[in-house]
Amino acid sequence: MSPSVHLTLNEAIASLRRDPDHPVEADVGGMIVEIRARPKASAADVFDRLGPWEGESAQELLDLLEKARRSGGSGQPPAL
Repeated sequence: MSPSVHLTLNEAIASLRRDPDHPVEADVGGMIVEIRARPKASAADVFDRLGPWEGESAQELLDLLEKARRSGGSGQPPAL
């Protein structure tokens, strides 16, 4: 399904709120832009990006999780 074109950015955002699974297009200052909702990263996504455990210390793991949270993950890392 191709993105639907909207005249304003506000209309495009409203459309994404109604149906976040499909991207929309908006005319922003004469430039057509595609906008899509990105789901928040789950713990499984974070661990997939971190890769296999390689003997990191608890602090190193917490630092990696904190970095992932700041870049779009959700929630605080659990206390060890």
